[in-house]
Amino acid sequence: MWDPEHFPGVDNVPWQLLIRARYAHELDAVLASVVVERIGAVASVDVTRKVAEVAMNAVSRQGDKATSATKVRAMSAIADFDDWCGTHWPRPWPPKKNGLFDDLGDPMTTLVIEQAHALVRAGGTDGLQKALGEVLAEVGGLRG
Repeated sequence: MWDPEHFPGVDNVPWQLLIRARYAHELDAVLASVVVERIGAVASVDVTRKVAEVAMNAVSRQGDKATSATKVRAMSAIADFDDWCGTHWPRPWPPKKNGLFDDLGDPMTTLVIEQAHALVRAGGTDGLQKALGEVLAEVGGLRG
């Protein structure tokens, strides 16, 4: 039996929030938060700011209930993303600064953006896929 100390992935993904989500916008908020956190770790400040602004506006405030299929789809997508990107939860506060090279990104940025785009397409609602998916495709130079 799993408990909070022995739950797989408890150190990496906000599973507690995904499991307790009752509405689609709550799932979108968790997915968007994970995407912004991982992109912020490798991308330049300008790219991160752009993605974060779109992510904030992309999470709808509608009261649509999340179906079981929607929850499973989101959890499956974030598990795949976590296997590749290794997100960390909870995030340390205050966020770590990049220092003198804030205008530069990591060479890993393109790969993380590709994986984030796949996460949003696989687990997000239509609104999140449209808004955040488009900006990820733009900043990552992805097609479609």
